[in-house]
Amino acid sequence: MYFREFSKLALAVGLLTLFACSEDDPAEPQPDPPSVTGVSATEISPGDTLVISGANFSTPASGNQVRFTNPLGVATPFAGSASELEVVVDQDATSGPITVSSGGGSATGPDMTVERGIGDFFVFGGLGTGNVLSLPNPTATTRYLVIPHGTNPSAPFANDYGYEIRSDNTVASATPQQAERGPTRRAAAGKVGIRESFDARRWEEAYDLVERVGVPSRSALPSEAPAASEAPPYRPFYVLNTPSGLVSDPANYDLISADLRYTGTKCLVYADVDTLANPANNFDQIHFQQLGQTFDNFIEATNVAHFGDYSDIDGNTKVIILITPVVNRMTPGGSGGFIAGFFLSIDLYSPPQVPAGTTNQAEIFYLLAADPAAFWGNPFPIAFTAAENISTTAHEHEHMISFSERIFNQGGTRQETWLEEGMAHMAEDLNGFHDANMGRTNLYLQDPAGVSLEDASANLEQRGGIYLFLRLLVDRYGAANPDMLKDIVQSRCSGRSCIQNVTGRNFYDLASEFFAALYLSGQGITADPRFNFTSIDLADYGTVSTSTGLVGVESVGNVRRSSADLYLYNGALGFDTRFTFVESIPGVSLRHAIVRVQ
Repeated sequence: MYFREFSKLALAVGLLTLFACSEDDPAEPQPDPPSVTGVSATEISPGDTLVISGANFSTPASGNQVRFTNPLGVATPFAGSASELEVVVDQDATSGPITVSSGGGSATGPDMTVERGIGDFFVFGGLGTGNVLSLPNPTATTRYLVIPHGTNPSAPFANDYGYEIRSDNTVASATPQQAERGPTRRAAAGKVGIRESFDARRWEEAYDLVERVGVPSRSALPSEAPAASEAPPYRPFYVLNTPSGLVSDPANYDLISADLRYTGTKCLVYADVDTLANPANNFDQIHFQQLGQTFDNFIEATNVAHFGDYSDIDGNTKVIILITPVVNRMTPGGSGGFIAGFFLSIDLYSPPQVPAGTTNQAEIFYLLAADPAAFWGNPFPIAFTAAENISTTAHEHEHMISFSERIFNQGGTRQETWLEEGMAHMAEDLNGFHDANMGRTNLYLQDPAGVSLEDASANLEQRGGIYLFLRLLVDRYGAANPDMLKDIVQSRCSGRSCIQNVTGRNFYDLASEFFAALYLSGQGITADPRFNFTSIDLADYGTVSTSTGLVGVESVGNVRRSSADLYLYNGALGFDTRFTFVESIPGVSLRHAIVRVQ
C-alpha cells in the first residue's frame, strides 16, 4: 500500500515538474534574417555562376533560393556557407534586383542586368504592375518575339481568356505616354467537321464500353489460327451506318456481303459486292493489290516498330480491310468534310459482352468506296480515293494498336482524344503520307490562339497543332529514346502525363518552347534544337500568324489553355522597353515566352 501511494505521489510530482518546465522553456530560436552585401557581377547571362556575399544564409546552401526578378527565374545555390552562396543564373532570369530567401526570411540584393543575345529564350511569369518586364534595345533593329499563352491545366480548354500587353519606353525626362488601345485580337473558332465529331464520339463510346463491360472476353477466342487459305472468299459483315448513333445499337448497322479481293501476309482486303457492280466507276484489281501490298510491306511494319504490336482476336494473324459504300453514305452531301474510314473497338468484343449485330469479332478497318459519279452521296474519284484509303489505313492502324494495347495489356486505361488523334497523324507522317497533315497544320498556324492543343474535340486546327507538337518532340528526344511513341501507347498514362513521362519535362514548359519554334524554326535565328524541326521543313506546312506590337499601344486578345498568340515588338535604340502583362479575364495562368529575334 505504501509503495502504491508513493508511486502515485512521485508520478504527480514528476508531471507537475514537466509541465512547469514546459511553460518556462523559451520558444525555439528563429534563424536571423539573411542579408546581401555584394555580388560578383551585376551584368550576368543565363548559365553564368554568380557569387553572392552576405550573412545568415541557410546551411547547407540548398536551403536557400535566389530569385532573379522574374517569378519563374528561381535557382537553388549549389555551394556556399552562411556568408557566401554560389548559384547558376536561371534561364528565366530578368533584369532587376535579386532576392535571396532562407529559413530566416528574405533579403534584396542589387539590381542586375541580364544580357541576352539574338535567339535567347525565356518565359516570364509576372503579371500586373508589380511585375514589370524591362527589355533592352541595344541596336536600332532590336526586335522581340512576345508570346502570351495559357498554362492552367484546370482551365476549360474551350474557354477564351482575355489578356492585355501594355508597353512604353524608358525615355529620360519624357512625358509618360498615355497608352493607346489597339484592336482586339480575337481567336477564331476551330473547325469541327463530321469526321472530327465522329472520331471524338467513337473514342468516348469505346472507353465507356470498357468501363461498362470490361476487356473483351478471351474465352471467345479460337484456340488455333486458321490457315491463310481458309479465309472465306465471300462473307457477311456488320457495318456502322451512322456518324451519330450509338455504336452499341444493332439498329445502327447494315449487314453487307463482300468478296475477298486480296490475301496477303498481314491483311485481307474485302470489297462490298455493291462496289463491284460497275467496275468502270470503281476500283479494279490493281487498286486492291496496291492497298493490300502497301499495308503488308510497309504500313504494318512501320506502325509496329513505332507504336507496338496489336491484338489478333480472330486468330488469323491478319487485319481485315473492308471497302464499302456504307462508309460513303455516312457523310451527307455538301457537308464540307467526310468520314474517310474508321476502326471500331467494339469489333474486338464478342456476344454476349456486346449485342449481336454490332461486332465482326476481328481486327478490321472500314474504308471508302470510289464513287466518281456520287452515286452514294459525294463524288470520290478513283485515284483520289485509292490514295486516301492507303493513308487512312496508316492512321486507323495506329488507333487499333493503341486501343488493343490499352484494353488487353493496360487494364482499359483511357487515352485523351487530342493525344490519340495526334498519335494517329504521326502514323501518317511516319508512313510518308504528308498532304493531310500539311493542310491541317496550315489551318493551325493561321491562328494558334484559336484552339488549345488539349482540345478534346480534336478539330482540324487542333490536329494540325498536336501533330506539329509531337513531331518536334520526336525530333528533339527521339534519338535518345527511339521508342518514345511506343512508350506512350504501352502505358497507363493519359494526355499530358504521357508527354511528361517520355520527355522528363513539364508539359507547359514544352508548350512554351513549341510556340516559339513555330516562328523560329528554319529561320537561322538559333540552332537550339528546342526550336528547330529537323525531320520536316516547317515552311512547307505554312507560316505562323504574327502581329506587330507597337510600343505605347496596348495589345489585347484572347488565348486558351495550351494556345498562344505571337507578337513582334521593335524598341527604341538605347532605351529599355517596359512591359506590363495583365489577365483581363483571369484563370488561364498567363505566361509570356520571350525571344530576341533581331
